Amino acid sequence: MFNDSRIAIYDYLYSLFFNTVTQNVYRMNEPAEMTESDVENGFIVIRIGDFVDESEFSRNAFGSVRVFIYAYIPPKSRGRLDKDKYAQFEQAINDVIENAEMNQNDTYSIQDGSILSADSLESSGENFYIFVKSFIVNICNTTN
Repeated sequence: MFNDSRIAIYDYLYSLFFNTVTQNVYRMNEPAEMTESDVENGFIVIRIGDFVDESEFSRNAFGSVRVFIYAYIPPKSRGRLDKDKYAQFEQAINDVIENAEMNQNDTYSIQDGSILSADSLESSGENFYIFVKSFIVNICNTTN
């Protein structure tokens, strides 16, 4: 049976994105109260979907989960898209995913070819442009 903690996966993903993309990294949801840095520099939110258990034997547990990275980019003056900041967030997120694909560890790996992306405008007290990157994380737990 596949048994892994969602918190452990959030911790793994947090360690990939914190200080690489931004220091403003949140798990699950947007912050209830935004800091000055969140509003001025933007932030990312990590969300994970449901586990898909693909285990076949009791000593080897395999599963996967779709991950969503929401990058909240503050607009320039008068609500215009800050193209430079948007490009920096997008490139940094892409670099983290690419590096994680190349540097797989024994527990987690990012699946090639599972990357999707989108963007939108959202208002939650402040207006932010949102870049969404989605990919699959595979989980392997082997017990001896």
